[in-house]
Amino acid sequence: MSPQRDFFGKNFLRISAITFFAAFSAKADEPVFGYIYTTDLNPKGTTQFEQKIDDRYGQAHGNYNNVKMQSEIEHGVTDDFQAALYINYSFLNAKKNSVNSTTEGIDIPASHNPDNSFHATRYDSFSIELIKRVLSPYKDRIGLAFYFEPTLGPRERELEGKIILHKNFFDDQLITAANITVSYEQEKVSTIFDTQPGDDDYQKARWEKAAMLDFTAGASYRFIPNWFFGVEYRNHNEFGGTWRMSRATQEHTAHFLGPVLHYGGRKFFATLAFRYQIGANAFGEQKAETRGGKVYGDEHTKIDGIRLILGYPF
Repeated sequence: MSPQRDFFGKNFLRISAITFFAAFSAKADEPVFGYIYTTDLNPKGTTQFEQKIDDRYGQAHGNYNNVKMQSEIEHGVTDDFQAALYINYSFLNAKKNSVNSTTEGIDIPASHNPDNSFHATRYDSFSIELIKRVLSPYKDRIGLAFYFEPTLGPRERELEGKIILHKNFFDDQLITAANITVSYEQEKVSTIFDTQPGDDDYQKARWEKAAMLDFTAGASYRFIPNWFFGVEYRNHNEFGGTWRMSRATQEHTAHFLGPVLHYGGRKFFATLAFRYQIGANAFGEQKAETRGGKVYGDEHTKIDGIRLILGYPF
């Protein structure tokens, strides 16, 4: 077992023990899903800290462990408008992980020698998140919100938007939500071995364009006070070399499914989610990056994420 997964497992047991014996009432603005957004926001004037730990694990062969970290401060500007700022950083270990048993793939620079293992601890980017709710599921037939997020870093630039749909049933005991996400990104790519941001050769690297279209949906049920259990689905579509979304530019479509567990308290909450790649179709050159009905390469892993979210309202 890798050090990251061992660390994750031990700490999750501690977190479970703490939350099991806590006796707080649930709050409406907590993320009952790991990856799907609802229209629940921080009330006006309130602030919340969230720490996300997201482990993307396993590719076609060898070892691949990509732990994404996100530290976030959220603030309710009004009851229907929330702003947030977060820092993104990661820890990556990979060795002979690709379909061809070489070391290459997600977040591994094209400049890296594929015959060698790869290890990195690095700052990735910062993001600003803005969410505007226009309909509330507690006042209207359905909740509706719009999400806007620019991201900027030394290796990546991204602009992401979401349409958030949200509907509760059985006096809010069952929560359902769906997101439609569109994102446009640029990734800096160098083909010269061992170059890093700041190097003269790295400055000659090119920015590659990509566009993504995601459909996500989930349901979560409160089975005892403060505890929710549910399921999340994701369909991800990637378009390469351009920001134009069409069948001619589509590189692959992939499907993911997994459970989510949430505990909510007055001064603490925790959410644990798991998503597994259940199937994919690749087109063009990315057909060579598939194995066993799943797509890998520089896009996906077997486990799309084991995500832990810890939150502390101020």
